[in-house]
Amino acid sequence: MLITDLVIATGVPFFIQFAIWRFVYEGASADTLPQYSLEETYLYYVAVLALNRLNNTYDLILRVSTHVHEGQLEGIFIKPISYFKYNLFIFLGESILYYVPILIIAIFVMLSETAWSGVLGFIMLSLVNLFFCFLLGFLMSLSTFWLTRPDMTLSFQVILASVIGGTLLPIAYWPAYLQPLMQYNPFRLIISGPAEFLLRPSSELLMELLCLYVVWFLIMLVACKVTFKFASNRYSGAGG
Repeated sequence: MLITDLVIATGVPFFIQFAIWRFVYEGASADTLPQYSLEETYLYYVAVLALNRLNNTYDLILRVSTHVHEGQLEGIFIKPISYFKYNLFIFLGESILYYVPILIIAIFVMLSETAWSGVLGFIMLSLVNLFFCFLLGFLMSLSTFWLTRPDMTLSFQVILASVIGGTLLPIAYWPAYLQPLMQYNPFRLIISGPAEFLLRPSSELLMELLCLYVVWFLIMLVACKVTFKFASNRYSGAGG
């Protein structure tokens, strides 16, 4: 499964993007694509595809849905830690191996360039992303208390991460009227934000990302507490 995720789920999409963007840049004039060079575009997609696989809450949403629909929450609620922390530790444990590609990318950039600020920021933001991504995924997983099946939530998560998260296309290439949505949504923080900083580190971009982290973290933390309270009141089981 690990080989499938790293080689097929991550490697194949990169080679597809490699072929597409090579064709695009070969047919473009010097002033047609001013945002990134071809090499920067390659590095961007290597980073966002690795981040997309690392910050994947598919299993988290599916696990919460299984607990709810199979009536397993009673046995979990009596554990000495909260349901929130229980899922957090599982999520972090599952993510450890998928952090290896992030470190490989960081080492490669560090050896090929003299500026280390982008690499260090990339590593730090990727670590923060693990907790931020879990909070976002846990909030989305609570919708399964009201749904018969988790398919809609799972599809919603994949589509949002791919489109507004920046996996499909870098934010700089989107139309101007969509820039606010692309720039300030929470999925940008877990996918394209660290990759943007890796390419072009700056104090302005770092402050922008950190401010967005704080704002969205507080919003989602409150939303998780309120939603989980209503979800717990809605849940009914048959013992444990």
